[in-house]
Amino acid sequence: MKRAGISVIKKYFPYILLAVYIVLFFICSINPYDKTVWIAENLTVLIVVIILIITFKKFRFSNTAYFLMSIWIYMHTIGGHFTFANVPFDFVNNLFGWERNNYDRVAHFTVGFYAYAICELLDKKRLVNSKIILFLFPIFSIATVAAVYEIIEWIAAVTLDPKAGIEYVGAQGDIWDAQKDMALDISGAVFATIFYFMKNFRKKEPL
Repeated sequence: MKRAGISVIKKYFPYILLAVYIVLFFICSINPYDKTVWIAENLTVLIVVIILIITFKKFRFSNTAYFLMSIWIYMHTIGGHFTFANVPFDFVNNLFGWERNNYDRVAHFTVGFYAYAICELLDKKRLVNSKIILFLFPIFSIATVAAVYEIIEWIAAVTLDPKAGIEYVGAQGDIWDAQKDMALDISGAVFATIFYFMKNFRKKEPL
């Protein structure tokens, strides 16, 4: 019975993650801190979720990949409700002695987790023959997405009303916010790619 239960969970794990997101979305849509910021932040999340739903039957990622991707989705949804600078994150901030609310920094690190799914897609579909390319391409992809997202944030900040723009960017007065965000995106990608290689290429093989 126990094995059967675990098997069912594994089979429907992506559906469970989606159900959690739907519940979280509706909870966080109730009286958000700033409606303009809520809409802007959640458009990005919805695009990612919709793409994953549409492509589910064509290519089903592993449960590990879906779990890693869902972390950013959940964190971004919560960040959209409170705005990233105002998310209740005092426990973690105090634990590490951070004066700044670094919830957004942690969320940026989880953006890099999508490198795991990119690795998996390239590997399972045999789109690359070189393990060097398999390692580097996901990291470069995340770096590109990170740069494009920071540009979008900049455009949104100057397009939205001043208060909403500042809350959307969430720089919290840090002039190097964009650079630090991109660095964390890339760091998360390096972590996820290494994790994929450790999990799937345990035998020592020449690159």
